[in-house]
Amino acid sequence: MLDSPSDQFAVTAVLLRKPSVNRWVKNAWSLVGTLPGLDQSTLKQASELGELVYLTELQLILHKQHCDAYYLNLMAEQPKVYLVCSQDAGELAPMLMTVDFDQAAAYMETGETVLDAPLADALCVWLEHFVVAHYIPAAPKKRKRRKWHDADKGETT
Repeated sequence: MLDSPSDQFAVTAVLLRKPSVNRWVKNAWSLVGTLPGLDQSTLKQASELGELVYLTELQLILHKQHCDAYYLNLMAEQPKVYLVCSQDAGELAPMLMTVDFDQAAAYMETGETVLDAPLADALCVWLEHFVVAHYIPAAPKKRKRRKWHDADKGETT
């Protein structure tokens, strides 16, 4: 069950498909960005490089337990959005759209295709509101030092 109405955002992913230079792969894919967030000049420039594919009705869903990752994404030099897809015969099938790098990296490790693009300003503001409302930083813990000289005495006896 979702916590509040602000924990999901409907987006449209804009992908660029161009012929691949690799003879084993038919198409090369890249994530241009999301709507909202792209202006007409960016879309026009991208369409000159190849075919634009619009994936509509995608949902960015946020979870309280991932606020650490969202915070780190917002604090990065360029916050990003990630599209996780499965690839079959050169065609992409979207599985997940996320702003959590850790989640995207987990899919990369399993061999799924993960595309990224800069996070749109409207999505940055939405993500920031969610993080401010739900992020509770972990309390710092002081590390207890191990008494190395006592450990050595125990091992030599």
